[in-house]
Order: sequence, then C-alpha cells, then structure tokens
Amino acid sequence: MATMDEATVIENAYQLPCPSCGSQLRYSAEEKKISCGHCGYLEDIDDCNDKVVEKSLADAVNQVSSYIPEDLGKKVFDCDNCGSKFMVEADRIKVNCGFCGSRNVNVEAYDHKLIQPIGIIPFYISRREAEKRFVRWINKGFFHPSKLKRMAAIEDLHGIYIPFWTYDAQSESQWSGEAGHYHTRTMRVAVNGKMQTQQVQEIRWQRRSGHLSHFLDDVLVVASAQLEQTHMRRILPYRLEEVVNFDPRLMIGWEAEVYSVEVDEGYQKAEVVMDQIIRQMCSAQLGGETQRNLHIRSQKTKQTFKHIILPIWLASYTYQDKVYHFTINGQTGKVHGQKPKSWIKIIATIIIAVLLFAAFMYGVYYLRESGVLKQ
Repeated sequence: MATMDEATVIENAYQLPCPSCGSQLRYSAEEKKISCGHCGYLEDIDDCNDKVVEKSLADAVNQVSSYIPEDLGKKVFDCDNCGSKFMVEADRIKVNCGFCGSRNVNVEAYDHKLIQPIGIIPFYISRREAEKRFVRWINKGFFHPSKLKRMAAIEDLHGIYIPFWTYDAQSESQWSGEAGHYHTRTMRVAVNGKMQTQQVQEIRWQRRSGHLSHFLDDVLVVASAQLEQTHMRRILPYRLEEVVNFDPRLMIGWEAEVYSVEVDEGYQKAEVVMDQIIRQMCSAQLGGETQRNLHIRSQKTKQTFKHIILPIWLASYTYQDKVYHFTINGQTGKVHGQKPKSWIKIIATIIIAVLLFAAFMYGVYYLRESGVLKQ
C-alpha cells in the first residue's frame, strides 16, 4: 500500500487543477509538458531519474512496494475477448480494447496489488503525429484489401503505456569450439580422360577454448501477454537512458496496461536473450571464417530488475476472424504493422502478367512467321 505521503501525491496528481483557470491538467505529448487544454498553461515535467535503480530479483516480492491502480484515479478493465487488463481514466464509460479492438470489456474485480513501476518514458509522439503515420501506413501497398482503410479507423488508435521488465546479470562463461579457415589447394584431376589442374577449396580446423566475463545490462522484456516479444522487437529500441522517475501525472489522460507477465516469468524470457548475446560474443572470440561444435557453459549471478512503463501507439483490427496489430514506438516513432493480403488482387495480377507474357510470345511468333522478325 502507498504511504501517506505517496497517497497525497497520487491524490493531487489525479486532482490536478490548472493554477491559471482551474481546469484539469494532463500530460501533452506535443508539448512534452503537463498542460491545460483550456487556457494553454504549461508546466515542465521532472526529468530526474535518481529513483530508477535496480532491485534484487531474488528479493522481488519482499523488497518492492506495491501500488493500486485505483489510487491513481484509474479503473482496471478486463477484456473478455483477449484477456488483457489495462487501466483507463476512472470516469471513462465506453472502452475499446486496444489489443483486439473488442468493446466487450468489464471492470475487473480483484486486488490490484502490483509491483510499483519505478521509471517511465513519457509519450514523445503526439496523437496527431501518430495519426499521420497510421494513415501513411494504411494506404501503403497495393496487395491488401481495399476496405482495409475503413476497417482500421483512426479512432481505434490507442496511446497506451505498456509494462516492461529490464534485467541485469553478471555472466561467466567457459567456451570451446573449432574455428575453420578456408584455403585452396592445387590438385591434378582426370577430366574426360585428361589430367587437368584445378583449385579445390578446403577448410583447416583449429580447436580453441576461452573464458568470457560479461555484464548483461538492461535486457528488455515486455510484461504484456498480449504483445509478443518478437512483435515488440520490430519497434525497438527505446532510448532507456531517458527513463525518468515514475510520475503518475504523466499517466493522466492515457491508457496503461497492467502487467500480466510476472517478474520471475519475465526473467526466463530475458535469460533466453542473454544466452543469445553470450553465444554471439563467444562466437566472436572463437573467430574463424566458419565454426563448428561451439559449446558454452554459463553461470549468471547478481540478477537484478526494474519495472518501467514505456509508451506505444496501438491499433487492432479484425479481418476474417484474425486480429492484426499496428504499433508505433511512442518515444522514437518507429512503425511496425501487420496487414492481410488480398488474394484476389494477387491472383488477378498473376493472371494479367501471364496474359501479357503470352501476348508478347504470340507477337514474337507472329512476326517470325510473317518474316518481319528473322530467327
């Protein structure tokens, strides 16, 4: 539970009146400031990051304080269609799920004691800029259904804070393998009964072993079960050096997903990424032009984590009972989207291409038969 001082900050954040006109303040991605949409008042955000520190993974449950979304002036909604849980402003009545586009959402009734986020990157890409990028993307490409533009309407574009875990670990690895080097050897071989000289490429293998000591820093794992890690990689990286202390004021007016991947489950995913990094580095130490039998024994210690929330613009739409996602990195503006293919257009294009090729070949045949085009 939040302390008295924290509760006061949260209450004041939700009840954040404009000192100029008394209207509700909220964070503006266009201005990169706390702003008043009524009178134009602007207030700088706190860009300190002194509280963005690593926490022991082993002591995560005992040492990390919890918070309750309702204390932020938020309601937690549960989507009956895809199962995602996300926070919106407490006064919102109609809610669309940003992950699957469903309107079948209900207020979730459970004890919202969650690991406190300690860092946040506020939205740098405004809704206006996100809409421009969405329109450019949805109109791009010929081999997609023509009605796609109507199905993925701009009003279904959601600005959502997505939960992430970052993990650190010290790794010590012993590796061994064989590095191969190409070389050519001149040989005399028989070709059609005659001896000829040929250059033959061979590989000279060299056995090697070594030790790699490496600190794995800020391995990023999405804590949402609705957005796949592989999908999120398409809009990475985030500039994590710009993470600032978690400030509930930055969430006013924005949706935010509640994490559904627990901290220990997230570390299992991070460890897969860590092992890939270690393998790449050991492979670089092994060297050679080609390799084989690379074996690695790794030990990781001093595992730590941080819980941070990062900005994403997300649109979901359904085509023929399949959900497609469009995402924009809310900090950098990097875009990734999925679109269905229009097989009618693809098949029609193939048929036209075949007909044009057949007409061309017939024209060549006709000109040759008539003597205009010589063989």
